[in-house]
Amino acid sequence: MARITATIKAVHADGTVCTHKRRSNGDGDEPGCTGRRGYTASCSACDWTEKHGQQTVLAYTRDQHLRSHLTQPAAPVSA
Repeated sequence: MARITATIKAVHADGTVCTHKRRSNGDGDEPGCTGRRGYTASCSACDWTEKHGQQTVLAYTRDQHLRSHLTQPAAPVSA
């Protein structure tokens, strides 16, 4: 069985993923980067996604979602 993960990624104001280095004020350190304006999380096992402006709040929500996968019965194993 594959491992279920829920990743959190920083995003620009337009929703694109921001992988750039940033300054202490949150602005991008590279030309063309508008800076991080929020975070998005998504699950590898279902279509769950969530957005929030603070990473710590989103991490709590992500952890709750991952626990919801534990309460579901395991799929039968076929031989």
